[in-house]
Amino acid sequence: MNTRFWLFPLFIVIASILWGVDGVVLRPALYSLPVATVVFIEHGLAFLFMLPFLIYEWKKLKEIKPSSYGYFFLVALFGGALGTLAITKGLFYVNFASLSAVILLQKLQSIFAIFLAWLILKEKLPKKFFGYAALALLGAYAVAFPTLLPNFNTGDKTSIAAMFGLLAAICWGTSTVFSKRAL
Repeated sequence: MNTRFWLFPLFIVIASILWGVDGVVLRPALYSLPVATVVFIEHGLAFLFMLPFLIYEWKKLKEIKPSSYGYFFLVALFGGALGTLAITKGLFYVNFASLSAVILLQKLQSIFAIFLAWLILKEKLPKKFFGYAALALLGAYAVAFPTLLPNFNTGDKTSIAAMFGLLAAICWGTSTVFSKRAL
């Protein structure tokens, strides 16, 4: 049996487990630190974990077209830095208590990714996509702002946290499109 056949799915399982543990264990434990520090620690741990694979595949980096490096930078900026900073800031704003608005808005990532793929990559979309996307955005807005009017002066930081969730969704959707462009 080919070692890579079962090894790569195993790494996906391990990554999924680590991702699940992150929101339950790591981020809440680091709540007292600044958001940028938490994101740096997360990315530093991921880098250390992935470093042996990077070294092993180093020769393949030469196959990447120079024009693609700019898109890889944009993926790192939007998906790695800005998106993760936004979701972490949103979760910290609500002290991990009122997660629904933050997480729901972050789940809109696919709508932004599909829309931006249509806009930037010129991919074709069925006409009904725009209706469904508008309905999903309206539903998410209603969940984030139950009174339908954002009120940022209540002392409840859920509205601001929801905006950070939305920003994370936009950043990660953008990152998805840039990664496809790079490849």
